[in-house]
Amino acid sequence: MKKIRLGVVRADTHGYYYGAMLDKCDPLLLQKNNYVVHHYFSDIYDAKILNMPWIGGFEIVKIYDYNPENAKKFSETFLNKPEVCEKLEKVTEEIDAVFIADCDGGGGDHLKLATPFLKRGIPTFVDKPFALTFEDAKEIVRLANRYHAPLFNASILSYVPQASKFKKRFDEIITYPSWPVPSIKPPAQIGLGVIKGVGGAFSQELKGKKVIGGLGERLAYIIHGISLAINLFGKNIEWVESIGNLPLEYLHLHLKSGTEVLIMNTSVDVFPETCSFFVSAYTKYGVIHSPPIGDPEFIYGAEKILQLFKKMVLTGKPPVSYQDFLLHIAVVKAGQISQKTGKKVYLKDILN
Repeated sequence: MKKIRLGVVRADTHGYYYGAMLDKCDPLLLQKNNYVVHHYFSDIYDAKILNMPWIGGFEIVKIYDYNPENAKKFSETFLNKPEVCEKLEKVTEEIDAVFIADCDGGGGDHLKLATPFLKRGIPTFVDKPFALTFEDAKEIVRLANRYHAPLFNASILSYVPQASKFKKRFDEIITYPSWPVPSIKPPAQIGLGVIKGVGGAFSQELKGKKVIGGLGERLAYIIHGISLAINLFGKNIEWVESIGNLPLEYLHLHLKSGTEVLIMNTSVDVFPETCSFFVSAYTKYGVIHSPPIGDPEFIYGAEKILQLFKKMVLTGKPPVSYQDFLLHIAVVKAGQISQKTGKKVYLKDILN
């Protein structure tokens, strides 16, 4: 079967992370050029063995990065030695799909990076966050629709299996097990969800990095908590509030069902060397707490994303509605407005 010719944009950690599941690479060169990805993907006893899930069916044929040296290191890591492109437009030639990777960025350049591919009708993955601004997000979707270019965007927290397993446990606190006549006892709903999002590792200590519009690189991490909240508690968000000293530090989502969700992106983190999320769900009958949802679990969320991406490329059909992408960035915009004005912001006023 003919392989999908893939272009990769940005040779950062996510470029290697997703790329190594799609095309063969040299394990020791992966260790040399991106130690973090090799750490999570390699056999504990043998650095030459990689154990991550394998999607396959792709051939990475081109790589572009703002820094040509980063692109060259990426190219040498993969056995096929993808062409290093000095200009973004070169990547659009003779490819079947493009993967725009972004591990640490705030999404401020995603419209610029996606535009040449969308205008050519090329199936496009735009990494999280979908965009830094809601206006950019709408424009990316408009281009995808206009040029009939299948488009996909996802945070790993939208697909990580550990979150799905935790959600199945909601039944433990939805009904009261010892109620004598269960049929007449109305089930409870989730009244409150609390998510431990990103912490001090990604706070004001950005060490000289430019913060765009007060949010900047923080959005690369904050978007995960928002994605996890929507994944677990639903899309029907009515209004948003935000307070704190940092952008979107404490984010409150009110769902139309009455469920309240608090996402805590605090200025301190007692787990500075990890990237684990934790969730608690409450009803009037009890509470359940999730295990860590962190780096070891993220791998299988990435696997699911790549399976959906591959299916999109083969069928030409996006796996989810574009409104899902817009919803996430609408929550971000609502939170920014709320933090500035001190008032709750209704999503209908942003989405309409």
